[in-house]
Amino acid sequence: MSNQTRDVVNELLKRIGEGDVPAVVELFADDAHWEIPGDPGIVPWVGRRTVAGIPDFFRTMNRLTIRELFEIERVVVDGPNAVLIGRARVVVRSTGKVIDTPFAVDIVVNPEGRISRYYMFEDSWGVARAVRP
Repeated sequence: MSNQTRDVVNELLKRIGEGDVPAVVELFADDAHWEIPGDPGIVPWVGRRTVAGIPDFFRTMNRLTIRELFEIERVVVDGPNAVLIGRARVVVRSTGKVIDTPFAVDIVVNPEGRISRYYMFEDSWGVARAVRP
């Protein structure tokens, strides 16, 4: 299972890097849980999403921010579970403020080889502060 998980995570990162959002969505189970904790009333791209809502995450991020860095420093895989550790830096277009945050993403790959959980941990306070004028 660990090899399958690593392969799915590597494919996810490849597709995100290529900007191929439809191909990213194909990696998710129909009932997958996607969440980036935070208040979507303040930060429009955070919160819970259905699989159908994943493309909106990427559209919203691209519309509201300028990505300067999205770097994966480490991938830890244990059976169906993977944790990505990295750093992201984006500029919020409306405020000009920089979000520079370490992050971790908790991913679970189901037996069919599809992502059933995507849960991102980041400095949500710092993110909200950068979005506010």
